[in-house]
Amino acid sequence: MLAKIRAYLKEKQLIERLYLKEPITVEFLAQGEYNQNFLISDGEVSYVFRLNYGSQLHLANQISYEYHALKWLERTGRTPRVYYLDDHRDFFSQGLLIMEFLPGQPLNYRKDLSEAARIFGQIHQQPIDERAARIFVKEKETILSDRVTECQQLLEPVLKSDVVPLQAKKQLAAALVWCQNNTAQQQFFIDLDQWSITNTEVNSHNFIIGEKGFLIDWEKPVISHPVQDLSQFLASTTTLWRSNLILDQSEKRDFLTRYIAETQFERQSMEEALKIYHPFLMLRALAWSAMAYDSYQKETKKLTNQEIFKKVTAYLEEDFLRQALKEQVIE
Repeated sequence: MLAKIRAYLKEKQLIERLYLKEPITVEFLAQGEYNQNFLISDGEVSYVFRLNYGSQLHLANQISYEYHALKWLERTGRTPRVYYLDDHRDFFSQGLLIMEFLPGQPLNYRKDLSEAARIFGQIHQQPIDERAARIFVKEKETILSDRVTECQQLLEPVLKSDVVPLQAKKQLAAALVWCQNNTAQQQFFIDLDQWSITNTEVNSHNFIIGEKGFLIDWEKPVISHPVQDLSQFLASTTTLWRSNLILDQSEKRDFLTRYIAETQFERQSMEEALKIYHPFLMLRALAWSAMAYDSYQKETKKLTNQEIFKKVTAYLEEDFLRQALKEQVIE
């Protein structure tokens, strides 16, 4: 793959176009569930070369969606600049983009909550203009029923699975019924009418913290209420994902205080939004984990990551599921 990327850069004359100087290096950088990322560098200038393997939003052209989302988000100063898109799939069978490489470290929940609040605030405050309305998928009036639909899709293979533990299937099925019976609460968000660009995937490794902090992975952004990001960011399934910790209530409240100070949003309505939305978020996180566990066991995934498999296995344990499904993000 490294040799193929190097050949691609030469064929497309991207070394010159990106102002790189030979000799350049091409190295593996990171891999998620749906993307592989490589680092291109001449020692002074560096870029991320990103190959896409699937779409969580079920889009026909996932990589184009990411590219145009990142272009719009450049105004925030909190996301990577993007420079190149190739969605033809003639050289690679995957769509690809090239974006800015941002040096730094993943977010540390113990040290970087204030910076995370500022990052979210500066992104969520951006007004939804006509271009955003054309680019982004919208999850507004259907913010809760969309979660239910998503969970139904994720759980369809899970509930039929012969490898997912029976107790886990029962717990997830019961939680799905509860969410189905409570989607009318989305009227709260409709009445509030407070919409932003939300990332929807905000684990610690999707942040880069250096001299300045950035949110880097924009695989599935949507127009929705900011609660989508805040709920997921504070959820135990997220904080445990890469960092193996759970935030206490004082840490969560301090984060929310800093976020409110940044955005000037009304605190009472934000706490109510978190209370309403969080059970739907937790079911979505756990349903995705069960789906991933099932596909790993059946070896149906295009990309695999053993750390992720280990984590989703832990999330399906009976005691963990019980606690997670009744979690309140702010008590």
